[in-house]
Amino acid sequence: MQSHPRISQLLVETVAYRDLDKPVILTSGELGIYYINTEKLVQDNGEFEKFGDDSGTMIKHAIKMMREHPTFWEVIDILTEDAKRLIPDLDYGISGGQRRDWLFSGPIAYRLQVPHVSLYKDGRIEIVAPGGETYSIETLEGRRFRALQFVDLLTEASSCYRLEEGKPAGWVPMLRTNNFTIKNLVAVVTRLQGGEERLREQGINVESKVAIDKDFLQAHSRQPEIAVPYNENPQEWSKNYLMQNGALELLDTFNPTAGKLDRARKFLTRYKVVLEKTDKLGELDSAVKMKYGQHLNELFGTAL
Repeated sequence: MQSHPRISQLLVETVAYRDLDKPVILTSGELGIYYINTEKLVQDNGEFEKFGDDSGTMIKHAIKMMREHPTFWEVIDILTEDAKRLIPDLDYGISGGQRRDWLFSGPIAYRLQVPHVSLYKDGRIEIVAPGGETYSIETLEGRRFRALQFVDLLTEASSCYRLEEGKPAGWVPMLRTNNFTIKNLVAVVTRLQGGEERLREQGINVESKVAIDKDFLQAHSRQPEIAVPYNENPQEWSKNYLMQNGALELLDTFNPTAGKLDRARKFLTRYKVVLEKTDKLGELDSAVKMKYGQHLNELFGTAL
């Protein structure tokens, strides 16, 4: 796809896109060799983290950042024009999921002077009026609205739609079961990891401003000779890397006190067999025991 040149440039300038010197384990459990931290477009040095449980305050903060940083204003301006094109009348709300989505969806709703539909991970839905007042969804009294969802980063789209114990979960089912019609979603960045296809199956049209694809990496990566092959097939690249190098460089993710054990668990689910076949699993287990005092099966129990 054709990426937006200005947002692509700003991703690099704000270090929202960054090459890594060595692989890391991403939230999904997959290996990554570059970071995409779309929230760095806001340029608040991570201050938004303080407001992650309060969408109203988060949105006020994001609007403040938009006013203070002309380049963030540029991004919001581009996204706002997309919103106008996709839903040209005012009988709708701009929705975003907790919490990084709010940095983008909130200012867009403010610019359009329409309600913001704040989706929380615990299942709550909050309405933030253009003036900043917050209301419970019950105040809508069953009135139907259309929602245009904005996300900061699209990967596999599991936060938008997934099955939990056979039942639909995620932002899309939340909206639809609460009288919102949703047919469109806009992502600031997509990693092209299947999210578009998953959402298309749910009747959602996806548009993205920047795709992390061959063209983007050749233009912006410091190591395109590595990044492009990785991007073409991350799983195959990761298997080859682990077969040759093992997982000792990933040891920090197995620190029981660092809050990253969930991604370490997902990593082992994906690549345990690869490590076993190359006699690298025992090496990792010994290193984890030596550094953190526990074997892998002690860290993860039967989940391993």
